[in-house]
Amino acid sequence: MSQPSSSGFVNRAPEWQRLRELLSRAAGNSGLQNLTEQELWELPSLYRKALSDLSLIRSARIPGTVEQELSQLCNQAHSLIYAGTQRKRSAGAMHYLMVELPQTARRQSRLILFAALVMSLFAALGFIHSLAQPEVAEAVMGPYILGYYQAQLEGAREEADLQLAAQIAPEERPSAWLYITINNIMVSFNALMYGVLGGVPSIFVLAFNGYMVGALGYVYFNSDPGIDINLPLYFIAGIAPHGSIELPAICIAAAAGMLLGFSWVFPGGRPRGQAFREAVPDALRLIMICVVTLIVAGVIEGFITPLRSPAGVPLNLWFAAKIAVGLVIFGFWLIWLSQGGQSGRQTAKKQAASETEAAAA
Repeated sequence: MSQPSSSGFVNRAPEWQRLRELLSRAAGNSGLQNLTEQELWELPSLYRKALSDLSLIRSARIPGTVEQELSQLCNQAHSLIYAGTQRKRSAGAMHYLMVELPQTARRQSRLILFAALVMSLFAALGFIHSLAQPEVAEAVMGPYILGYYQAQLEGAREEADLQLAAQIAPEERPSAWLYITINNIMVSFNALMYGVLGGVPSIFVLAFNGYMVGALGYVYFNSDPGIDINLPLYFIAGIAPHGSIELPAICIAAAAGMLLGFSWVFPGGRPRGQAFREAVPDALRLIMICVVTLIVAGVIEGFITPLRSPAGVPLNLWFAAKIAVGLVIFGFWLIWLSQGGQSGRQTAKKQAASETEAAAA
């Protein structure tokens, strides 16, 4: 079988030239908008033919500059035709983060709010129970954890210094951030995996963590600091910057677990396997929200929460400032989940309404 020669491609030169003309016209700022509808259909066909010719020329090893010129032409066509796809790929992660994740949170808002309610109720129960029976705090937190916080208070009395998280030295903060983040993410994945067993275990995780927060709050609200300081304010300021989103993230992880567990326990007329599979995508998105949130919370806990008050700034004022920072962080987090993707959704609704009106007319 004879190899094709350069003369065999002469009859394709008009098509290459036509492709070159279309690319030249689409080279402006408007790009493909400069072409007519017929030319838009013509462009991919010419590109595929040129690409096929380039492949044959390369396999035949035809000498001359034809291969180089045709290669450049194909590269230009590819860049133009697939520019939109490349932009979509680069914007895919941002779209997932700013649109898909918030939309999932709103779809599952009832489960998330239920999880937050469970944690809040058990936090209140832990505080009240510890107030009525102080030994409960030690029983729930264990002697090690309780001893850790009591040692902090004792050290503060001795040094007359109750600066927030002063135990985290600046050189240790990067490793502390990593440890905190990994630990919190593991807690969240436990809430998810336990939830697969019917959803109820996720509620237990919420109840335990909420109860712990309440019992720990009792320790700080009812201990004598031994120095002139507002200890309850110290406690709130110690968890507000990172806890304002860390605790809600745990609620979201538990909601993901409940979503999976309840899906097969209460399939609603569907086969249990089908109901479970349909719940998986939203559960994974909820966990992704949790992971993103906990990474940010870990950075805050490692680098912002330990900051000591500047010279001359009253300690209580510094505590109030950290609480305010926590409220601002929670506000931005809430805006992300409540408003993310809303504009695109409204645009889609308006477009669908316009198309419906046009069809009716």
